[in-house]
Amino acid sequence: MTQGGQPSSIRAHHLRLRHHLRELLHKLLFESHQARARHEFLRRAAEILLESSGCDAVEIRVREAGRIQRYRAAVEEGGAPRFHFGPVPAFAPGETPRAETNPPVIEQILDAMLEGRFAAAAPFVTRGGSFWTGDAARPVLLRPAGSNASPETVVIGGEFQSLALIPFPITERAAGVLGFASRKREYFVREDIFSLEIVAITLGVAIAHQAAQWALRERVKELTCLYGIARATQQLDRPVDELLAEVVELLPPGWQYPEITSARITLDNRIFATANLTEGPDKQAADIVVNGERRGKVEVFYAEPRPVMDEGPFLAEERNLIDAIAETLGVALSYKSAQLALRERVKELTCLYGIARVAQRPDASLYAMLQEITELLPPALLYPEVAAARIVIDDTECTAGEFARHRDSILADITVRGKPRGFVEASYCKPMPPADEGPFLKEERSLIDEVARQVGFIIERREDEEEKARLQQQLRHADRLATIGQLAAGTAHELNEPLGSVLGFAELIKNSHRLPKQARSDLEKIIEAALHAREVIRKLMIFSRQMPTQRAAVHLNELVEKGLTFLESRCAKEGIRMVREMDRDLPEIVGDASQLHQVLVNLVVNAIQAMPHGGTLTVRTLKRNGEAELVVEDTGTGMSEEILKQIFVPFFTTKQVGQGTGLGLAVVHGIVTAHGGTIEVESKVGKGTRFRVRLPAGAHSAAGD
Repeated sequence: MTQGGQPSSIRAHHLRLRHHLRELLHKLLFESHQARARHEFLRRAAEILLESSGCDAVEIRVREAGRIQRYRAAVEEGGAPRFHFGPVPAFAPGETPRAETNPPVIEQILDAMLEGRFAAAAPFVTRGGSFWTGDAARPVLLRPAGSNASPETVVIGGEFQSLALIPFPITERAAGVLGFASRKREYFVREDIFSLEIVAITLGVAIAHQAAQWALRERVKELTCLYGIARATQQLDRPVDELLAEVVELLPPGWQYPEITSARITLDNRIFATANLTEGPDKQAADIVVNGERRGKVEVFYAEPRPVMDEGPFLAEERNLIDAIAETLGVALSYKSAQLALRERVKELTCLYGIARVAQRPDASLYAMLQEITELLPPALLYPEVAAARIVIDDTECTAGEFARHRDSILADITVRGKPRGFVEASYCKPMPPADEGPFLKEERSLIDEVARQVGFIIERREDEEEKARLQQQLRHADRLATIGQLAAGTAHELNEPLGSVLGFAELIKNSHRLPKQARSDLEKIIEAALHAREVIRKLMIFSRQMPTQRAAVHLNELVEKGLTFLESRCAKEGIRMVREMDRDLPEIVGDASQLHQVLVNLVVNAIQAMPHGGTLTVRTLKRNGEAELVVEDTGTGMSEEILKQIFVPFFTTKQVGQGTGLGLAVVHGIVTAHGGTIEVESKVGKGTRFRVRLPAGAHSAAGD
């Protein structure tokens, strides 16, 4: 049944729309107060309008900041509502429009309405600028607004018979068009259009309100995110890894869709990510720049597609947010880097100052100095609580902390006078974050190098001081021996003549046949004592270099081999193992073979006497710096420092009375000195003794003549 040319169902629709207008407007305003994104709100609004209007399709089109978005809700014939949100789809001329698109004429009208240049002849438009028709096949006269072009008659056509397009304002920079479509002819009447214009205006207010509420909510989220990051970055003592691990968890709540948002921060190839990291199709990224150098980036991902906004599915404010986060991290890391650098420099300078103080302590032993320097190293490193260090010099090793050789260690060689003598090494006992050289800073590399250099200087200076003291002691000793030598020479000369008279007269008396037996026995003792005294005088003269020598070319190896032949049996008897080490390239020397043989015998006999319970006797010859060197080494009782100072003094002996005159080493010293050579001794109590005799090779040895 119809009335006024309209079916009863359409009239019922008109009555429902007008009577429930207030309820419809209330629903739209209510939805604008809910915490929904733009596309969620428009979907709900289209659903409400579709249900309230009884139409087959509703489209909300919004133009803002040069971008056009639309939400379309349509009911398929005999089907459920279908929704589409996104930018206006484009199609080529002559192409059949897709189901979610409008006929080209409708698109032209919508574009003109959004741009404010639409005009058409009555009765298709209202004073409010709305366009409507009840028969899409009926020709429509369009007048392009603001141009001199002639009116154009067009036919809309398409799936829907009745159309209503109502423009509405949103803000000064945004406007929209609300479209209704029905497959029924003459679905709308003029009164409906007036009601729909009220709905459209209310929708514009609701959209503006929703946008303001949503923007405020997003700003609060963004400021909360930035505030959390600011608080985290103000804690300067926190490790960088811990800081970035906290910051990355603050990022997802700051974006529109936190439930599908994940984030990742990359810094110097280290990655910090949220637990739900999913690299979806859409992401935002911003570089982290520290002191002008790109060090990493901040990335935010959506796990699922979302409607296109300012930058893909992201808002322009979110671009500002991620840029601000990257900048904040860059500034914080720069400041933290500066603070860390300053703190590390203070620690390094404290270490070097401590080393300088240690170097000024002449009373300390070298080992004590090295140990103290080693203990200064761990506190100077970035992670002192897990740091350890060691210094190795020759056979000496000093450690600090629980040192063990790990992959995370840094090492610098110690050189003394251009020769490597050891190294300085620092280590971490557990893996630490990577820095410039493993977990170590480049400044720590410089520190280790400088410590090694300073240790080299300390050792060089200490050895120079020891060498100076040794030379001074040697000079004093030589001066002392020279004085003793002069005294011995004078004494020998004074005693030699009367001693010769004693021997001569004793021999004459001995030749007498009338001597009693007792007198002859006493005379033998006199002669024996005089001969012994003459031998002592001879040794004193050798010591004082008063005895003439017979110089000739001498093969030291041959001399040693012959001399040891007579001593092997004694060594075997005493349980001593003899070791020979002869250098076959030994140069010839010029000297008195008998005197040099006496040097060898005296040194070997002393070594045998120093090993009463057996041991090892090593006799070695070698070539060193153009000289021939004889080394006699034992594993005997050794000598103390006090004894070493006096061993070359005539008549000094540690043997029992009657077991030696104390002239053996004095004679050795005199012979070696007379040959232009030197003799050195090293000894440790309980370890043994080593004598080194150095003699000039070839004609140089004649310098002692």
